[in-house]
Amino acid sequence: MQVSFKIRPLRRRDRLLLISLLKAQAHFRPAEVQIALELIDLALDQIEQKDYLIRCAESSQGEILGYACYGKAPLTDAVYDLYWIVVHPDYWSRGPGSALLLQIENEIEHLKARLLLIETSSLPSYARPRSFYLKHGYRELARISDYYAVGDHKLIFGKNF
Repeated sequence: MQVSFKIRPLRRRDRLLLISLLKAQAHFRPAEVQIALELIDLALDQIEQKDYLIRCAESSQGEILGYACYGKAPLTDAVYDLYWIVVHPDYWSRGPGSALLLQIENEIEHLKARLLLIETSSLPSYARPRSFYLKHGYRELARISDYYAVGDHKLIFGKNF
């Protein structure tokens, strides 16, 4: 069942809700949560920066259902990276993730992007995110063996615009 929500920019009051959202992800290691929080803090503390842009999916009751962080890849003319897309497990397959991804795609198309890249792990616990990317027209462009750890390969998905 789909839920009602809106996509909007990050606000300072979202930080605590995003911590809970990140900790609800069983497949995230503590270091991943820490890095995600560092990017959230950077976006909140340096609002003029454009390297890490964050959009939130908010319910009509003000609950954060998910968020996405993206930015232009340094030293490229029109390539963007989707650094994080996170949805609370209670709302998987209910629309917020797809809406966040579509919002980011629309924003980068407006900026004349030619490619959006997404990096993820090959571990079985990341099968759902990989399936989500494939469902939305992304394809695996590269695989770096044993990148994160032995047996944990880095997968790079991409979509051209």
